[in-house]
Amino acid sequence: MKLTVFVLLLIFTSGSSAAAEPGPPLIQSIDVQVPVAPAPVIVAGEYRLAYELHVTNFQRDDIVLRGVEILDESGEASLASFRDTTLAAMVGRPGMHGEGSKLTLGGGTRAVVYLWLALDPDVALPRELRHSIAFDVLSPSGSQRGTLTDVRVELLADLPVVLEPPLRGGPWAAIYDPHLERGHRTSIYTIDGRARIPARFAIDWIRLDDDGAKARGDATRIENWHGYGQEVLAVADAAVVAARDDMVEPETVGAAQGRMPLENASGNYIVLDIGEGRFAFYEHLKHGSIQVQSGDKVTSGQVIAELGNSGSSSSGPHLHFHVADTSATLAAEGLPYVFTTFDVVGTLDSIATFRRDGHRNPAPAAAGVRTREMPAANTVVVFGETER
Repeated sequence: MKLTVFVLLLIFTSGSSAAAEPGPPLIQSIDVQVPVAPAPVIVAGEYRLAYELHVTNFQRDDIVLRGVEILDESGEASLASFRDTTLAAMVGRPGMHGEGSKLTLGGGTRAVVYLWLALDPDVALPRELRHSIAFDVLSPSGSQRGTLTDVRVELLADLPVVLEPPLRGGPWAAIYDPHLERGHRTSIYTIDGRARIPARFAIDWIRLDDDGAKARGDATRIENWHGYGQEVLAVADAAVVAARDDMVEPETVGAAQGRMPLENASGNYIVLDIGEGRFAFYEHLKHGSIQVQSGDKVTSGQVIAELGNSGSSSSGPHLHFHVADTSATLAAEGLPYVFTTFDVVGTLDSIATFRRDGHRNPAPAAAGVRTREMPAANTVVVFGETER
């Protein structure tokens, strides 16, 4: 009996010795999740992919993000690389208060990397993307470098829905910034136990005159804005699933409204069911102008309301438009879309300079008639004049 035990111990000891070969030290890393897989949309002749990397630190030691590299499905071709200040400009820290580096994650905290990736339309789209994420762990014994090398994201095969314009004529400024802090693209709402970005592809449409001005005379009066009262159009044959028209607008732009409840932020709005699990949202509509109600059927190009300044609309009269996967105003994920056609006639330096002086630049390289595209950020476009 003793001999048998001794033999078994020898075998066990031998196996343990083989398994205990020295290897690289284990480093606690970061948890990386991609809540919504990206679907490609064409913007200014390029494929664009909008998606988010949710990066969470589950340990006590601080972690510093050093770089994110995006590769094709083979892991051999680098599609984009972001480091240091470039990476920091793409990172959001939901709920973070006070100053501090956005790239340093304390224990139990999260960062969101908002990606707006450009891909060559002449090259076949990869079926998935691979990510290499470099970071440092700042432990009491010193800094340790770590790298995640196989964070994969599968691309959705769904094509963006093709829509008719929500407005006619122009020129219209297509206002959005994929990396603007607290902008459409970076605003996460946690409703019903789930964090979502409903306005991931939202555009604020502001009417200009030929000189780039937003208003005539006193620009603090909403009735002086060129877009105020302009007709808003159905973007497709659709069913109306929601409509609200009970919010009175302030008389002046930027009037103090106090902290607005979330349910009032959209102001007067319309939601259209445009089919295949997609819903079109029109927000900040003029009080008393809505011509449809829930249950109505509308046809593409039909006038459904007028552009206004209701709800959380301190920047002045504009039409907020986006597409999402449910009819809830905030409990939804934003989806890409394209318009049948529009003519690019100019561009803006930035949202900040536009708000200050309304300056409009000459047309960019992607000027002229664009077909089945989403307008590029801060371009100036003209839609067809067709009456319905």
